[in-house]
Amino acid sequence: MIKKKVKFNLGVIGLMAILLIFQSCDSNRIYEENLAISDNSWNKDDIKIFEFDVADTLSPLNVYINLRTTVDYPYSNIIVFMESVYPNGIENKDTLEFILAQPDGKWNGESSGTIIEFQGLIASGGRFSTQGTYKFSLQHAMREDDLNEVVDIGMRVEIKE
Repeated sequence: MIKKKVKFNLGVIGLMAILLIFQSCDSNRIYEENLAISDNSWNKDDIKIFEFDVADTLSPLNVYINLRTTVDYPYSNIIVFMESVYPNGIENKDTLEFILAQPDGKWNGESSGTIIEFQGLIASGGRFSTQGTYKFSLQHAMREDDLNEVVDIGMRVEIKE
């Protein structure tokens, strides 16, 4: 009976250690959300909104746009309109372009079967100047109304190492 308890306790301790390792792997993340694109076809009027609260105005940050496409995505880039609304009411609009593939067709993101995961850095080392709620809206700015083979789009904010 003592051997069974020892084996059980070692199993529980091992499981807890594994969980702690996975939890600590992403300890720099402040915010991350990815929103699915219905039927893998992103309509130009389908504006994706990301909203989160910021308390820390001292830590330097990296801000990314996450994008997942299929290998059948027909372009080597994507252009996105980004609108930012800060807690103090200031608004900003920007146009971002991400190069998703090299001229030889090799994808810049991580490939997993038929899905390509791309993470585009849009800010590095900056800080949010004001505490409060930040809101970011993303809309594709390609020439087609429906941008096919886009699986999801997201945003990630992390403390810069």
